[in-house]
Amino acid sequence: MATGRERTGPRPISGILRDVLKACGLGNRMEERSLLLKWDEVVGPEIAAHSRAVDILDGVLVIDADHGVWRQELCLLIPQITKKFNATYGEGAVKEVQWLHRPGRNRKSKNGK
Repeated sequence: MATGRERTGPRPISGILRDVLKACGLGNRMEERSLLLKWDEVVGPEIAAHSRAVDILDGVLVIDADHGVWRQELCLLIPQITKKFNATYGEGAVKEVQWLHRPGRNRKSKNGK
């Protein structure tokens, strides 16, 4: 007879992975990163087609966009994006938003310096 912890038959891989990640101390990290999967829902399909949520760590959401115009649009929407994520995942889920690559950095001037 199986006790409370013993299982018979196959288990879903998702459950096995969740248990392994928790045992390794990564359960909270995976839970935090799960909100990245909601990017499309939060920003909508048009913006999501030109941008992505890259990472999140300790409430700092890292995003990227494929063009400067979309960066500008997202900059204007950051308060709303933060509010939506926090409404879904709890206050403080997103505390700050940063860009994957900051515009204008590492560019050489016209004279090559």
